[in-house]
Amino acid sequence: MRLPSVRLSLVARFALLSIVPTLLLGLVLGRDLHRRNRDEAVTDARTVAKLTAQLRIQPQLSPGDLRRPLDADRARRLTATLRSELDTDDVARIKLWNRAGQVVYSDDASIIGRSFKASDELEEALDGEVASEVTNLKRAEQARDRHNGELVEVYVPLRFRPGSPPAGAFEIYVPYRAVAARIQAQTRHTFVLLLGGLGLLWATLFRIVAGASRRLSQQAADNRHQALHDALTGLPNRTLFRDRTAQALLAARRDGGAVGVLVMDLDRFKDVNDSLGHHVGDLLLKRVGERIRERLRASDTVARLGGDEFAVLLPGVPDRATAASVARDLRVALEDPFILENDVQQIHAEPSIGVAVYPENGPDADMLLQHADVAMYEAKRGRLGVAEYDAERDQSSPARLALLADLRGAIDRDELVLHYQPKVNLAGGIDGAEALLRWQHPERGLIPPAEFIPLAEQTRLMRPLTLWVLEAALRQSREWRRGGLDIALAVNLSAANLADPALPDDIAELLRRMDVPPERLTLEITESTAMADPSRAQALLVRLRDLGVGLSIDDFGTGHSSLAYLSSLPVTELKIDRSFVMSIVRDLDDAVIVRSTIDLGHNLGLRVVAEGVEDDETLHWLTDHGCDLAQGYGLTRPLPAADLAQWLSRWSARTELDAAGDEDRPVGAPA
Repeated sequence: MRLPSVRLSLVARFALLSIVPTLLLGLVLGRDLHRRNRDEAVTDARTVAKLTAQLRIQPQLSPGDLRRPLDADRARRLTATLRSELDTDDVARIKLWNRAGQVVYSDDASIIGRSFKASDELEEALDGEVASEVTNLKRAEQARDRHNGELVEVYVPLRFRPGSPPAGAFEIYVPYRAVAARIQAQTRHTFVLLLGGLGLLWATLFRIVAGASRRLSQQAADNRHQALHDALTGLPNRTLFRDRTAQALLAARRDGGAVGVLVMDLDRFKDVNDSLGHHVGDLLLKRVGERIRERLRASDTVARLGGDEFAVLLPGVPDRATAASVARDLRVALEDPFILENDVQQIHAEPSIGVAVYPENGPDADMLLQHADVAMYEAKRGRLGVAEYDAERDQSSPARLALLADLRGAIDRDELVLHYQPKVNLAGGIDGAEALLRWQHPERGLIPPAEFIPLAEQTRLMRPLTLWVLEAALRQSREWRRGGLDIALAVNLSAANLADPALPDDIAELLRRMDVPPERLTLEITESTAMADPSRAQALLVRLRDLGVGLSIDDFGTGHSSLAYLSSLPVTELKIDRSFVMSIVRDLDDAVIVRSTIDLGHNLGLRVVAEGVEDDETLHWLTDHGCDLAQGYGLTRPLPAADLAQWLSRWSARTELDAAGDEDRPVGAPA
């Protein structure tokens, strides 16, 4: 059985790893201290012995006195001298040796005159060196001395003339018990101080390490938090969001449930940063994150993906409709203004939200995020507020990507063509025609712009496509004029074109090169395109107006532009969206809208064009209510350039019949 491994903290590892070396260090220092104290005691004994020999013994003797044992009188005098100088309690035995190894004097009279085998220390002393050792008297010459146990034994050479060999040696035994007790007391005192110092050092280091460990643990926790959370809002970041989404998907696969993913960003957030400053934009992002969090369940997750983009994870939602309902609730929650800058500054945040749901919109976190992002851009592009993912509208689907790859070479392969839809003047005649791009795909046939223009708008293809359309339309206009047919042309611009500061210069160069008067070209932009970036759009439209070209607002009524903004644009024409025009004879509300739009356009000094004219009744209604121009399949579908001249001839014949009273011919009959 394998035991689980235990991971110790930094503090615990320090405690375990440092206590043993600390104790060993204390033991080594203690032993060294004991040795030093012992050496010091021996040194003291040696000093006492040398001084005694030099000051008290040698002055009373001569070299000849050491040849034989001292007589009783000399021995008593020497004993009296030594007792007066030495503390007899601190001296166990005193001897004087001659060079023959005979004891010539001792405080023990019984051994005077006896000879013993010389010890190593005695021989060393007779050679002229002071010798000492700590000895145990268990092996002493005299049995009665053995009770003393350990002694400090010192041998001092007795030299009566400088440079002469020692005549004998002085031996003194100092009891070691008192020395040992003193050493033990000193060692114990010093050892207590040493252990206290080491303990204090260890405690100090432990405190430092513990503090460093806490800081490192906190730093590690902060690093983990920063790695998984957004620094500005404190919300989970993309990494943590993906991880939680993956966990939610595992639970959904196990339980058979659904998981919703919402991606949102704030419309016109760049204007907040540009006009009020990034600090206000940052504060707005914080408040947006807080408000979203307040409206979600505890099990839900809101994350900031970057910039003004947020994501919401809805684990365990019943179905797609519920996820979309949550998205709409969040949008409503963000409608109330945000009070910023000391409760004075009010800012409105309008989000566009995309919805994707597992399992129908993707099997994993990355796919769900991608599809929710696609839906969000669809909501933003159509100003829908909330949009659910639709694979048919996904520009990044495999079929769309394959189409995009073909589109990149369509210009070089000469696969693009222009068709022209006339703009009929309801007062009589033809006012011009709108150039509409078509793609003659070698395998799929004629592809309408609705299928490939959105692809171009998301890439760098929009600029070359627009320039191709402008050049082809102006070249056709030049050819018609040379053939006696003077028709004004209209060309559509996209949001990407309005972000291209070089566009006015490009158009000026094409007009010059194709020798087409600027007033024979009208540029159409949708209302939603103009509203996407109002300040930039207005600046570029002013530059285009200064070229002398006409400017038209297309699909009016779908972009929710204000009257004040519309009146500030340098446009000459207003086109009413087909969704209102097609039902004006059946729907009173649409009729009121169209009539009001005609009046609005005329009050602003603009020509009004109605799109989507499908029948005679609609055409007559528009004529009766003062509309200027009309387009629609009821008049004609967009035609190739070669067919337009024939249609114009038939239309002229039809209008002549109308003028003669033949009002029964269907509107589209000439086509």
